[in-house]
Amino acid sequence: MSSEATGATRSVLDGVRVVDMSDDVAGAFGTRFFAAWGADVIKVEAPTGDPARHLKPRAEDSPDAGILFAYLNSGKRSVVADLSQPGDRERLVQLLRTADIVVESAAPGELAATGIDLEALRREKPSLVVCSVTPYGKTGPQASWRATSLTSFASGGQMSVCGDEWEPPLKTAGHQAGYQGGLHVFAACTSALLAATRTGQGDSLDISLQEVQAACLEGYGPAALVRGSEAARTSNQLRAIWGIYPCADGHVGVASMARQTGSVWRLIGHPELVDQPAFRNLQIDPEMNSVAELLIGEWTAARTAQQIFEEAGEHRAPFSLIAKPRDLLEAPGLIAAGFWREVDHPVLGKHLQPGMPFEMSGACDEIRRAPLLGEHTEEVFADLKAGTPPGATLAANAAPKPIFDGIRVLDLSQVWAGPYCARFLSDMGADVIHIEGPAFPDAVRSAAAPGQDRQFDRSAYFNDYNRNKRGLALELHDPAGLAAFRAMVANADVVLENWSVGVSDRLGIGYKDLAAINPRVVFAQMPAYGNDGPDAARVGFGPAIEQMGGLVALQGYEDGPPHKSGISYGDPNAGITSAGAIALALFNRERTGVGAHLVLRQRDNMIGMVGEYMVAESLGVEVPVRIGNRDLDCVPHGVYQCADEGGRPQRDIIGNDIREVTDAWVTIAVDSDEAWATLRAVVGDNRLDNPSFDTVEGRRAAERHIDLVLGEWCEGKAAADVTIALQAAGVAASPVLSPLMLTRDGHLAAREYVQAYNHPLTGECATFAPVWRLADRPLGEIRPAPMFGQHNREVLAEIAGLDSAAIDELEQRGIIATVPTA
Repeated sequence: MSSEATGATRSVLDGVRVVDMSDDVAGAFGTRFFAAWGADVIKVEAPTGDPARHLKPRAEDSPDAGILFAYLNSGKRSVVADLSQPGDRERLVQLLRTADIVVESAAPGELAATGIDLEALRREKPSLVVCSVTPYGKTGPQASWRATSLTSFASGGQMSVCGDEWEPPLKTAGHQAGYQGGLHVFAACTSALLAATRTGQGDSLDISLQEVQAACLEGYGPAALVRGSEAARTSNQLRAIWGIYPCADGHVGVASMARQTGSVWRLIGHPELVDQPAFRNLQIDPEMNSVAELLIGEWTAARTAQQIFEEAGEHRAPFSLIAKPRDLLEAPGLIAAGFWREVDHPVLGKHLQPGMPFEMSGACDEIRRAPLLGEHTEEVFADLKAGTPPGATLAANAAPKPIFDGIRVLDLSQVWAGPYCARFLSDMGADVIHIEGPAFPDAVRSAAAPGQDRQFDRSAYFNDYNRNKRGLALELHDPAGLAAFRAMVANADVVLENWSVGVSDRLGIGYKDLAAINPRVVFAQMPAYGNDGPDAARVGFGPAIEQMGGLVALQGYEDGPPHKSGISYGDPNAGITSAGAIALALFNRERTGVGAHLVLRQRDNMIGMVGEYMVAESLGVEVPVRIGNRDLDCVPHGVYQCADEGGRPQRDIIGNDIREVTDAWVTIAVDSDEAWATLRAVVGDNRLDNPSFDTVEGRRAAERHIDLVLGEWCEGKAAADVTIALQAAGVAASPVLSPLMLTRDGHLAAREYVQAYNHPLTGECATFAPVWRLADRPLGEIRPAPMFGQHNREVLAEIAGLDSAAIDELEQRGIIATVPTA
């Protein structure tokens, strides 16, 4: 939110310098956050400019007219440095010495070969944070593989569950693997900056885009890790109340959990279904699911999207619009909130850009235009000659502790977005207390096989996203339970919730209430659409967030309808951003001594991940949408079926085999004429030996013919063999890895990405390692998620200061519990 909207004028990151040496979407998007919150972000570019300057969409044929670059690099300064020139190299090293954070995306050894030694700089300046964000990480057999937005998306499991089962796996719109990575760059670097400020010790971060995506596969990841179960593409209908429906003038979405199903049946005129058990959990009754799908489809077909949206709001039923860029640019709530910011670019002219997706009390963000190529070269290097580098070098501790060592988090959130946020904090050493109600357990505890002892403690979904936390089951609606919680707040650093808007205030634990107890507390809320405005009261789960946030309208097969992502995509991305926002607020607390109120608007976070489409719409530049797996710049660019693979069982929640999944696919992306020549040599088919194909325009005209030839070449070959052959020649390619394939992937095994731990009830389990790889700070062993109310007594004694008699009374009255009462 702008300073005009909040009345705040202070920049949180004033005096922090970030040098962005990356040449990909992830690094640029992550450092955009730093620029917006007041850091001096310097974009280092080659004389030809950052690659994003040359990608479509474009306003005109100029390095300064790239719309993607203009969005990703707003608020930065541009420096041109030719690393083949000793003078430029020396000046760049001088610049790096002034940095607090350096972000880079080079292949292993590539920077060192040019004479840039970042590890030597870290030894010289121990407080420096270096972040490497690459397709496969800095180590492992695939560390040097080439990648594009398509092949990066294919490598992490998400593409395998996106699309229709009878069609090839589907790429989501834009550069989603890079955008997800960018959120991690922001969150991890901010967290490391906080630790450097507290201790004087920076770190070196290794972020793999493959691992970024594998870490957020919703229930598919835990199912593969714990039950050895494969996942399949589910089209637009995962189940009747979790999908996309045609309506009179387009499409609408619905995403309802069991608690909201009654509102759906009332909305569509079938209140008699509310009390029928068969219609409460459609996952376990396919026949009733088909009936429900028919009833909902008949109702939506007779109404326009806006009619459905308005009627759903009256019933608090979780239907959503599938918003297009123009819809969002003109949305009254976004305009009133000051989300859209007008900037005036020398080449592009005036246009709107998305603001930050979260607001922080007492602070403001600022969105400024992107730089022209090399616009600030002389200015920046003149400052170095004048001897005015910002920042200071601090003495490092001898034995660095975890990033969030000593930080305590009261996690009131449920399901995925909030618990996922808190997992980043717990993975990095925070003491996270996951708080549930005795009669209101975390909803995903139900995702376990029925009939077992303590079934609610066996959910692989819950256990994966709540690892390394302690558990408390406390009734906050009782005065005694609320008093215990307030006592805990006095000894906490962060309180996190993702409840419906207004619940915390009605309970008496809104920000003002918490700050009165502990002025240093950071209170983080994660509403779907903000705490105020026309949509604030609406229910919004992950699928609704991606629909309302503009992503779904942009993606789909050619000539097909809008298509949802394979996972509840809004949730994990909101979780990552919230973790970064919390770290930013804690960094601000180090400077000011006071906490903050954070409000992360999940829909706005999603808009930011398709920001180039919003800028293009603002400029009147038409961008093709729903183009399947094709690309605006790369030809060929597709997904091709390979030889079937056996041994991939899909299992139900009990563990019974449902079927065997055998299909296998490979992605190929040719991003230059040189890569085309190489691909043609590897394939060796004379049908590709047409001189007109040597240019991207010629290949575009013959794209279907080229796809046919490549499809025949891939048919019968193993996807891994195709990939290895092409990568050896320097062509970007990747198998479409599924969740189960990831658990067997050799590269991830070399990086020890799958880790084992023991759960008290389910025995030895597996989980994926933390995404943020740290060079210096230790990461403890994985601890299992808490069983329901497992740590009631120790938490209340240690943090709330209650004695045994007081805790006994709470237990006797049912204010704390170790078994859910509902």
